Amino acid sequence: MLKLAGGILIVICGTFSGIYVSLWLKRKVEFWEQYLIFLVQAQTMIGYGAMSVREILSGVKGVALVEPVLKETQYFLEHGMRLEQAWRKAVERQMKALRFSQSDREVLYTFGELFGVTDVKGELAKIQIHSELVRERARVLKEEFASKSRIYRIVGMFCGVLTAVMIC
Repeated sequence: MLKLAGGILIVICGTFSGIYVSLWLKRKVEFWEQYLIFLVQAQTMIGYGAMSVREILSGVKGVALVEPVLKETQYFLEHGMRLEQAWRKAVERQMKALRFSQSDREVLYTFGELFGVTDVKGELAKIQIHSELVRERARVLKEEFASKSRIYRIVGMFCGVLTAVMIC
């Protein structure tokens, strides 16, 4: 009886491990979608309000997964860093928590390198180009999520069953 209960718990743990990895991948997709919302809001703020970088970083709303990066960037700007340095440092610190790949980080770094150095038309053009990169990254991750999320859950459950069978 105790072996059966232990086996069931192992299967449940394996299944939850697969679900966790699947949800982690979904969170990455959600981040990129919210990052696109941030870019659209920034583009609107620049185009219609000619707002400064600091006003844009503090004025963006509804992007909960991106807000930690924006807040840290503001913090570093207030402490004397240039935008490129502040953005890069904020991305590095926040993306470790989300376990983003180096290629994901490189796409995000380009925003800090591009933003805040030209006139309104130049900024709008740069954001448009950056948005295309982000859309492509989001599309790739959506496809990856669609194809791999179910596999992660099944593999997690299978590993749990296999472990339970080996132990019991």
